[in-house]
Amino acid sequence: MESIPDQRDTSRFRHEASIMFEHYPSGRYYEGRMFNYSRGGMYFESDFAPTAGSEIFIGIENSPHTAGHDVYRAKVIWKKELADRQSFFFYGVGVKYF
Repeated sequence: MESIPDQRDTSRFRHEASIMFEHYPSGRYYEGRMFNYSRGGMYFESDFAPTAGSEIFIGIENSPHTAGHDVYRAKVIWKKELADRQSFFFYGVGVKYF
């Protein structure tokens, strides 16, 4: 994965978990995979990438913050198309929690 400058105030931690997110404006649900998180946000990959500024709700199985499943409201900060064979998904997405 291409390196992205870390612009966070808090540390990033690796943690892989399946996610499902709702694209709030359309009400549609999409699957993805979280690869890392911080206190303020997360990075995930998916075949759908909401536009920067979009509001989404993210459900995480095996949450790093609780013993089971968790849900977060977040704003999409950036997205990028992933190179062929770099991932099982087409897009990488960075979000910030509300």
